[in-house]
Amino acid sequence: MNKNNIALIIGGTGSIGSAIAEELEGLGFSNIVKLSRTSNPKIELTDEHSIEEASTVIKKTGTPISLLINATGILHAEDNNQMPEKTYKNIDLSFMKKNFEINTYGPALLMKYFLPLLDCEEESVFVSLSAKVGSIEDNKYGGWYSYRASKAALNQLIKTASIELKVKNKKAICVSIHPGTVTSKLSKPFQKSDLKIQLPNESAKNILKVVSNLKPEDTGTFFNWNGEKIPW
Repeated sequence: MNKNNIALIIGGTGSIGSAIAEELEGLGFSNIVKLSRTSNPKIELTDEHSIEEASTVIKKTGTPISLLINATGILHAEDNNQMPEKTYKNIDLSFMKKNFEINTYGPALLMKYFLPLLDCEEESVFVSLSAKVGSIEDNKYGGWYSYRASKAALNQLIKTASIELKVKNKKAICVSIHPGTVTSKLSKPFQKSDLKIQLPNESAKNILKVVSNLKPEDTGTFFNWNGEKIPW
């Protein structure tokens, strides 16, 4: 991909997003843009207008996007300390809506406004960080209803967009990547001694290693942080 084009990180001020931006700089990308709720322009995943406005700003630069990584997500609600549901008895409509707003609806809108801005002359990549628990086939333990369902829906969006891009932009690759358990606000309450816990910079290196090894035929695939494919 063209490293002089835009490398766009959505959620660029978060633990993983900021680490990815730093890693990209070290890899020679010269036009790195980090968008978040505090950036200028800002992006709020629950506000379609903000996403459209941000895409307009990017479009006006006249420079295409070579790499877009959506590094946003929600697993638990910090404002009221609401945690993933251990049983269907804990299903709460407002919490479920919040999961889908951030993990599914927001990324869908990112596709709507930013996929048309991907480079059409050289290889480009759209990545959304997903979660292994969103794999229906891999679900062996149950629980986490809202998070699992919202990530499964995200994966379906990625797969569907990849099929459309094969027609509209044959050089574009669209994938989901599970970053693993990373030291961050999102995963802090769920870090266990028996899990491999990565530092943000370690996770960023692994994610970008997966990206660097992508081929056009990989579009519409769900990858683990170590490059292994995860069943949908």
